[in-house]
Order: sequence, then C-alpha cells, then structure tokens
Amino acid sequence: MKTTIVHFSYGTVKNAALKIPAEAYSIIDAAQLIRESYLDYAFRPGCGLMSDEVLTSSIGKSNFFAGALGGYEQRLKPEVFAALKRCADSDEGQAIFVARYRDPEASQKAIYLRAAQNSSLSEDVRRFLTLCAKDADDTAR
Repeated sequence: MKTTIVHFSYGTVKNAALKIPAEAYSIIDAAQLIRESYLDYAFRPGCGLMSDEVLTSSIGKSNFFAGALGGYEQRLKPEVFAALKRCADSDEGQAIFVARYRDPEASQKAIYLRAAQNSSLSEDVRRFLTLCAKDADDTAR
C-alpha cells in the first residue's frame, strides 16, 4: 500500500511521523499503519528500551494514538471513526503487534505466546492468547 507521512505533536508526543494511506484503504490498514508508526516512533534513535507492557499501555501510547486518530476523526463518518478507534486502540491487538514488531520472523504461535506474557493485559485476554497459540501454526513467517 502506498503511504505518505505527516508529522504531529500531541501531549507527550513531539514531532511524530505518522504513516497514512495514500490510496484506498480499510480500517485494518489504517490501524496497522498507526501501530507501525507508533512503534517506529518508540524505537527511534535515542530512545531508551521499553518493555512490551509500556508499549502496550502507557501515557506515551495513549498520546500517540489520540494524536494519530485525531486526523481521521474529521475525515471519517462517526461510526467508521469509532470502528477505527476500537481496532487501532485495542490493547490485545497492540500486544500482538509489539510481539511481531520485535521479532518479525517468529511463528504465529511464538507471537501469541509472547503477547500472552504481557502483564498489562487482563488475565482473561492473556488466557485467550495462550489458547490462540495452541491452535496457531508453529512455522516461521
């Protein structure tokens, strides 16, 4: 998918680069670009190491997502924006994305297992991710 980059600042987030679609896109595409942009921002040169929990649930994450989603709010119908916000701002989705970002070659099973160790998630979500790992393909991506 073709993307373009816009820069924004919001709260604790300063001059962040946000990838946005430059062609037709789905809500899932937009949510993935927001997550990818957030992790690129969090791992930019000069930033310290962060735990999966901080990358999943922190003020920095909240500020980044609020700023990133703000640009979509004016362009999308309210119900479409609400769906994008739910999709992008899902902690369990973020935990999976963080695990995949840290190890892009990991198997789906390993990604689910790593995400299931994220203590910022509820016990129910962590159990669910563990169950997903049992059914996942164990081959590398």
